[in-house]
Amino acid sequence: MLKTGIISDAYFSFDNFEKGMPVMKAHGYDGIDYQGLGSMKNSPLYKMSDEEFKTYLTDLNACAKRNGLVIYQLHGTWPHVDDLTDEGRAQTVEYFKKCILGAKYLGCPKVIVHPLMPSLYWGEPFVEEQDFAVNKKMLTALAPVAREHGVTVCLENMPFPKCSAFSYVKNVKKLLAEIGDEYIKACLDTGHFNVEKGDIYEAVTLLGDDLAALHIHDDRNGQDRHLLPFQGDIDWDGFIRGLREISYKGVISLETNIRKNTPQPMRERMEIELANIARYIANEVEK
Repeated sequence: MLKTGIISDAYFSFDNFEKGMPVMKAHGYDGIDYQGLGSMKNSPLYKMSDEEFKTYLTDLNACAKRNGLVIYQLHGTWPHVDDLTDEGRAQTVEYFKKCILGAKYLGCPKVIVHPLMPSLYWGEPFVEEQDFAVNKKMLTALAPVAREHGVTVCLENMPFPKCSAFSYVKNVKKLLAEIGDEYIKACLDTGHFNVEKGDIYEAVTLLGDDLAALHIHDDRNGQDRHLLPFQGDIDWDGFIRGLREISYKGVISLETNIRKNTPQPMRERMEIELANIARYIANEVEK
């Protein structure tokens, strides 16, 4: 049976995972998309010593196991240090390596990374040759570290069709083919893809065996809003049909949540229903 999961921020932050994980499990999830290493500026983890870093993440992993949860993927650092310069890109690679090490301590098999996007910061149309070159260099540098720690790095498609070549799934697929490493795969973000206004069934089937992770959320009118599934205009039937056709075996992973200012007990009822939506998608894929 396909597992379901959701972003960690939906249930816990840095210092309250002991409280949040039992609720996540009770609501019906199987696992966690961990976001605690997603911000180099705000995450306390990047300020820790190596031993503190290891201890914290090992304890978090142990807590997940006690609650019958798995940490199945981790979101890498974003924003990056500086996508415009070789020095800044090299520093971002070091942050990604830290994420891979963190994934090892979490018992987590996958790290999601955003592509480097130098054109985004110039505000100009992307240069495909440049985008391919800087990201091939980045992923090639990460591959041996990923292999050493048994962690797969998954390149995520982005919602900037004018400023990043990797807003287009066909380019993600092309780059993975050029690299040809079993530890470098793809993460399909459904909301990001919808900004491209392509056919999501075709995107899923194009990625095929390279599709190792998902960020599932909805959007509307080509805006990356991280809505709940079925609340926007994504073709969910096509998405489900594509996953079924490629025999997807990963986690049905939500990158959305019920806003924390929703009054209780309304919020808890909505959180449970969101978990039911993830289970519905998983069940439909497995039909």
